[in-house]
Amino acid sequence: MRIEKVEESQIGQIVEMEKKCFKQPWNIEQCLYELKENPFSTIYWIKEEEAVGYAFLWVTFEIAQLARIGIDPAFRKKGYGKKLLQELMRIAKEQGCEFMSLEVRESNLAAIKLYESLGFVQVNVSKNYYPDGENAIVFSGAL
Repeated sequence: MRIEKVEESQIGQIVEMEKKCFKQPWNIEQCLYELKENPFSTIYWIKEEEAVGYAFLWVTFEIAQLARIGIDPAFRKKGYGKKLLQELMRIAKEQGCEFMSLEVRESNLAAIKLYESLGFVQVNVSKNYYPDGENAIVFSGAL
């Protein structure tokens, strides 16, 4: 298993995984913006023989934001999400971050359990955060 930065030539694979992972997937333009234009954003993926998951990490001064994380449904419940998030936390800390924050659908109990297992705590609820009206739970964790 390895975790690597995503390059522009690989962005199509990220978009395809987005479609498998999310109700409102980011499109190619949004993903390319994160890769090429957002100076705070880096995209990483976790691979075995093939890519099994990915994440968008924003690093701004002492705070990291997990902007997006997805594991291909065929590879869930095998520890890939945890390994990827642990590596992102290490990377953020190495870059001088003290905290990481993230938002998660309140219905995504598996993700909530993962975040709590890694020391994240709920700090807020953003009402109607998602386009379908679902609330987001805001988590923060020390690095």
